[in-house]
Amino acid sequence: MTTTYQIHPAIGIARVGNSRDAFYIAPERTGAPPIECDADGIPVLQDGVEQPVTRYKDAENRIKRQAARFRIYVYDDQSPTGRELKINDTVVVQRQESGQVFTAVLTDIQWTVYLANKKASWYEFQQLDGEHGYEAGHPLRNPEVTIPPHRQNLIIDAGPQSVSSQQPRANFSPGSSPGTPASFPPANLRPDPITTLGEIRSVTGPDGHNRLLVLGGLGNSGSSKSGPTEPSIQHYANNDGWFDDTSDGPVSANLICKPVTVDGYPAPAGMKPLTIPVDVPAWVIVGYPRYAPQITDIVTLDDLVYDVAVRYFNYAPMIYGHPPFDPHVAVTDVAAWRGTARWNPDYYPYFWRDIWPILTRPFAYQFVTDFDAMTGGDPHQTGKGSGGNMDPDQISIPPHAGENPNDRQNRRARRQFVYSVLRKPGQENRLYTGDPAQVERYFGMPFLCGDNPLTNTVASKFLRLTDTMLFILHQWAEGKFVNEKLEDIVPPSPPEAIALDRGVLGNALGGAFCPGGEAAWIMRNPAIYASAYRINASPSPVPGSLSLPPAIPGADTKADLKNGQEPGDLTKYSAVPWQADFNECTTQTVDITYESWNVIDPDSTRSIIPDRTQWTYWWPAHRPVVVNNVPWSPTPNSNAGDLAMVSIWSLLGFVVPAPGSTPENPNFQVVEDQVIGS
Repeated sequence: MTTTYQIHPAIGIARVGNSRDAFYIAPERTGAPPIECDADGIPVLQDGVEQPVTRYKDAENRIKRQAARFRIYVYDDQSPTGRELKINDTVVVQRQESGQVFTAVLTDIQWTVYLANKKASWYEFQQLDGEHGYEAGHPLRNPEVTIPPHRQNLIIDAGPQSVSSQQPRANFSPGSSPGTPASFPPANLRPDPITTLGEIRSVTGPDGHNRLLVLGGLGNSGSSKSGPTEPSIQHYANNDGWFDDTSDGPVSANLICKPVTVDGYPAPAGMKPLTIPVDVPAWVIVGYPRYAPQITDIVTLDDLVYDVAVRYFNYAPMIYGHPPFDPHVAVTDVAAWRGTARWNPDYYPYFWRDIWPILTRPFAYQFVTDFDAMTGGDPHQTGKGSGGNMDPDQISIPPHAGENPNDRQNRRARRQFVYSVLRKPGQENRLYTGDPAQVERYFGMPFLCGDNPLTNTVASKFLRLTDTMLFILHQWAEGKFVNEKLEDIVPPSPPEAIALDRGVLGNALGGAFCPGGEAAWIMRNPAIYASAYRINASPSPVPGSLSLPPAIPGADTKADLKNGQEPGDLTKYSAVPWQADFNECTTQTVDITYESWNVIDPDSTRSIIPDRTQWTYWWPAHRPVVVNNVPWSPTPNSNAGDLAMVSIWSLLGFVVPAPGSTPENPNFQVVEDQVIGS
């Protein structure tokens, strides 16, 4: 087996905070709390176990930043599923140019990160327009800046930064890379200037593991416009003159090694250290604070990226692929494979590992929303207790020999009912499930806003689960699943590195995308990936010359994603400033007059079907609306409220498990709050 080196997680999630010094480490399991660390970034341990965060704000009540943590894994004959490297490990390297084989001792790691923010230079966000390429004439943000050299200044670009044990810290600030072209917004932004996109740190713990921490910006946003009514916000996503300090970009590394042998012979005395580029780099996204960090999204970013990996990259051939669905058969032509791959009708998921976590996610939403206000009552007869549709004593039992026929029929009916109310592909504009002619209909689930509930052009009114999630639940509904507890089976766990890739993204938003959370709908486009979970990075982004959309009206604006993603390319679709969309993603009055918005001209039905609307939530696990019947934020859902959020976002409290809360009986409360009740 050829030795390769990879960075994990494949995509890390950092978060802004207005505390310059205090930070914590991103959670690395879905639904887990972030990780406590000291001022140097060393995790706090108790009995060898990393401890959860106890406070999300520093002593001055400023929000701590969330650091994305990266590690390097080696894949070889000794560890085919990967093991984490640490300082003083022996590595084996073969030089392609000479064919020489070296053994060497790892003495240091040089990490390099390149963050940028392209929002102000990109196209306007207009719901789903642009997801499959922009049409000629699609409007730009800041269109009055027409000359290309000046449009380059709309990109926040400090150039790449590197750290090692010899120089353990670096900043993405003006002047941080002398001689490297850089661009930052004007210094007179209001209300807050942007002076940095963050920093990176090389941290070597007492166990010898050297890891990278990426800390994002300070959460600042500001407008360059002047006048008696400025600064102002006029739109949830597009506000000319505004900048913010969220960002994204590639993460790469070089292994610095002291040679020990060359082709089996002792290395010559005084031989220079070897510099070994890591084979597989990573990416980092810097988003807004996660105010309810332990409430899992209905669709997580891991769910979405996993779905892309399964359906486009042969990531789980036992689930989706070619008969006989053998995971050991290599696919050499992925494009041809995509054209003929299909779901495995005989795949049996595990109930407690694969199914129950999806079904139970909505129950924590009662602590960040008020469903009674939205629906006039429980959307349908859900309940995890005895007798409810989610009673695990019933829905976790697969069909089995000797089962009472009535029990089998009852359990199947429960499973089929739950699956029937899930919104399927093509039903994104349908509020109810079932036959509209029937008197009794049920709200389609998930009962949350979709990618475009704002307009009736390319409409996508309500959220749905990913295709892979729906397939897993379909198998369960059909009785094709395993109750691992009853069978006394321990389901296989993914390798540590893969679990890290998935666990980190399990704490970010996978929909709806309007524009979305940490990133937008671009995350479901397979063209941005080099392989499963791995962003296809541009081979040579040039500081000061990152790509821009054409500024000439009528030019071809089809995005060519296959050339690779540059720094800032994943977050450029998102709202500017981030606080505007964040504030408005509370509730939405959704037009549900006609289900086939994207098929037939809705005007042809207006005389037949009266206008109808439905009040719906966006993604309250990120932006709570109410917590235990108390409003979470005082900002109105308006442009004025968006502008207020620019200043008060750091005063909002965090929604965390209350004392005595358990997974079986959860309860959440607001802590570290300076607004509510003041």
